This record gives sequence, structure tokens and C-alpha cells, in this order.
Amino acid sequence: MGLKYFKSSKRFDFSPHPFDVGNIFGLKTWYGDNHFLLKIYGLDKAEFEAYYTHHFNHFISTGKGTEKDFLAHVWQIVQKRIEYFERKDPFSSGHSRHLSNIGKLTEFQQYLGTRDKWNIRPNDVLLKEKDGKIAELEAHILDLEEQLKAHTKFGISQKVYVEDGYLPTLIDLIQQLRVVELPNGRNLLKSDHHSPYYKLIAKYFNHGGKEIPLDTARNYFVGKGEAPIKGSQVPEDRKLFRIVPADQA
Repeated sequence: MGLKYFKSSKRFDFSPHPFDVGNIFGLKTWYGDNHFLLKIYGLDKAEFEAYYTHHFNHFISTGKGTEKDFLAHVWQIVQKRIEYFERKDPFSSGHSRHLSNIGKLTEFQQYLGTRDKWNIRPNDVLLKEKDGKIAELEAHILDLEEQLKAHTKFGISQKVYVEDGYLPTLIDLIQQLRVVELPNGRNLLKSDHHSPYYKLIAKYFNHGGKEIPLDTARNYFVGKGEAPIKGSQVPEDRKLFRIVPADQA
């Protein structure tokens, strides 16, 4: 049976693929399962997929079954080997090794679960997994509800009305505020990005009773060296106010 499922190294092949099962003398009949499991103990979790795929591709190439067949067989031998180690005397000299093997096989079994599209695993395993997923989703929902509550505190029922045709005037005032300096020479406002300013405009203001598209507000804020989009510069006849220090007013 082992020869049917797993790719074995050739007899006296001194440079076999590292995932091939067997030894220098090849693979004896019926020993494929044992050798497949033995390899798992030395694998890192990151290698599980490559190891599984290596043998799965071999199995498919034989034309003897589907991935469902292959996965069912692998799951079964891994589960039986876990149960074998669990029955071992906990006071034996090999107890620590048995625990290590159980841990590695359990990790590999968890990987197999990600391949199981057919629910071939036992019902108790599937139910435990679904219960865990439900608990995870419930915790996520609670977190989202808390975020929503916090966000709602800053919600508004009515936006600030900007007189029709004077959106550029508001833009001009905010652009001035961005560079206003305090008496100590430091800027009143500081942000490494433009997004807080144009998002503020789109979120809390409307223009002539209409929503201000985020892209429209964004177009007025460009970085150094960037050319503004045509039509998104504040016209001179809409620069109606100038923000200056009180002692210069």
C-alpha cells in the first residue's frame, strides 16, 4: 500500500530528492507509510505543503486515485500514529520523544485540514474546528461593534453648508491654516500627509447642499513638485480671506 501512495527513492540512489521515502536500499513493500511519517518528524511547518505536494503529485501520476483518496489515506495514517504514541507508557524513557512526535504529527494534521475540501475528517474534529471558528467570528463581531460605537460618537447628522460656488474659498482657508506659523516659528498644524485635510472637507462639509466627492477635495492638495489637476487650483477671485497674525491685522 505504501508504494501506491508515496514516491520512494531508487535503490542505491545516493542523491535522491530529500522528500523521497525509503533508504539506500529503496523501499520495502508495506513500509511506505512508516517512512512517510518518519520524514515528518524532521520537517519544519513551512515545508509541510511542499512535502505533501511532492507525494501527492506522484500519486496522481499513477492514475490510481484523486486527491480525496490521497488525503484520506494520509489523514488516517497520521491519526493512527498519533493514537499509537498516546498509548505509550508516559513513564518510559522515550516519553519526551513520543510527545515531540505527537506534536509534529498534530501540526501536520492541522495542515491537512487546510486541504480538506471534502470533510473527510471525523465529525468531532470538524465540529471542534467549526466551534473554534464561530468563537473567533463572535469575538471579531464584538470588536467591530466596539469600533462602531467609538466611530458613532464622532458621527454627524448634518454637514456644514458651504455656499454654492465657494468651495475653493474653503479650500484656500484650509491651505492657509496648513502653513500658519505660531510666534515661536513652529507650525500651528502639522501632518506629513494631505489626506487628513481633504478627508475633513469631504466628511464634514457639503457644497451648495451637495456631497463633496473625496477625489474632488483631494485634487486641491498636491505634493511639492506635483502639478495640480486642471481646474483644481483656487481661482484668485475665490481667495477672499487672508489669515494673518493678530498683531499684523
